[in-house]
Amino acid sequence: MVQDEKEKTELQKAREQKRIEKEKENAVKQARAAVAKGMKKENWMEYMEALIDQRLAEGVGGTQILTTLEIEGIKSQVVNQPMRNTVSFVRYELSENDGIVSKTKIFEDTVLVVEQAETIAAHIRSDNLASFKNQCCSLLTNNVTSTITLLVLGFTRHNKKSVMNRLEWEQATLELQMEHNITTFLITDVAQLVEHIRMYCKALGERPHKLRKSKDLFIGATKNQLFVDREGGGYLQVFIAQLQEIRSVNEAIATAVAQLYPSPVILSNFIARDKEGAVAALADIQVRRGVGVLANIRRVGPEAAKRIVRFYSSSDPDEQIV
Repeated sequence: MVQDEKEKTELQKAREQKRIEKEKENAVKQARAAVAKGMKKENWMEYMEALIDQRLAEGVGGTQILTTLEIEGIKSQVVNQPMRNTVSFVRYELSENDGIVSKTKIFEDTVLVVEQAETIAAHIRSDNLASFKNQCCSLLTNNVTSTITLLVLGFTRHNKKSVMNRLEWEQATLELQMEHNITTFLITDVAQLVEHIRMYCKALGERPHKLRKSKDLFIGATKNQLFVDREGGGYLQVFIAQLQEIRSVNEAIATAVAQLYPSPVILSNFIARDKEGAVAALADIQVRRGVGVLANIRRVGPEAAKRIVRFYSSSDPDEQIV
């Protein structure tokens, strides 16, 4: 009887342990699914937030900016920024640890500076643009901001001549661009300003996905990735792919050439001995296309042969092979 009770207790403990492990496994799966969802390109809006300077929000058109951002579905928050009338961006990155999802706040390196056309014009006319540039430079030295974009609000064709001299304006913006890498956009109204904020939010929100995708191109994670292993396997496939980079050289032509000259070095040495003879020899290579009754045999031809010879014999890295 005591033995039966003991076995029953152990069985209950085993079931309880199994239930706990199952719940933990499900929690890990759900957490990883949430993190994977946050990494998707189309979900950028859920994890981006625009930080609007309080002086910009309380200024002319500030209420319209916040209302329009809300309508567009862009999260925003009014804060005291180091520089007046600026918009910075925060991205929330999800991570999973033992079934628990944590959210990390990442301050993006891009800042938008919004100024009225009349204010910038006054700076230029009074030769007082230096103070504005100094404020921008202080942002660039805070180890967070590396990109500043100046949005000049209220610059229209109607007031273009009255606001400022065109030559003075171009000299000022050129100085900002060349010396401080500050890009300038002329916008007419608050609607365009909100659209710029939305575009920057979208670009910054999608940036991590695009960076991960670009890294995958170099680690063999793509479906059609070609690489050479330690034993040399895959070398011929890489050479055939290289040949196809040449205009009018398709897979059939590249394969036929690689069968006779199975490496770039062998082909280059052959071409170096006699370029004209190499053109003739390559042009005469037979290319088999199709199978069965649809099979036919053609030749590489002189045009493709000339391009191959130029590709593997040119010493000018900037030469265009057309």
